[in-house]
Amino acid sequence: MSDPKDPPQAQDEELAKLKEIAARAQADLQNAKIRMEKEAQEIRSFAMQGLLEKLLPTISNFQRAFEHLPEDIADHDWVKGLYVTEQQLMADLQSVGLKKIESMGQPVDSQIHEVLQTAEGDKDIVVQVLEEGYTLNGKVIRPAKVVVGNGD
Repeated sequence: MSDPKDPPQAQDEELAKLKEIAARAQADLQNAKIRMEKEAQEIRSFAMQGLLEKLLPTISNFQRAFEHLPEDIADHDWVKGLYVTEQQLMADLQSVGLKKIESMGQPVDSQIHEVLQTAEGDKDIVVQVLEEGYTLNGKVIRPAKVVVGNGD
């Protein structure tokens, strides 16, 4: 710390140094705050991903059940209630960033598709989806399991 008896130039230099130290400290504090917010968001996102990965098999089971629903009970109110519940669950999950990968008729992409077999159809085009794939906020959390055309 400068002495009040120091020349004004020395006091100005000392003041400039202190201002620089204060500015650096403020910048460091701001950077730490931004870093902590980003880390907190990553933790929340990771937790959400883990939960959704656990729910995806249940969601797939709902979808398979509706695909194989016997016609004689399709119009039953209880079945309609289950369908509405499944639709609400999917809407809620979509609101937090879950998105179904649209695969049918699309070119195969190793980033989002897991090819389980080939069949008759346009070469390297998805001809059947065996299990839906999903992304969470743009990140693939489960690739779609697909059948791809072999060009025949």
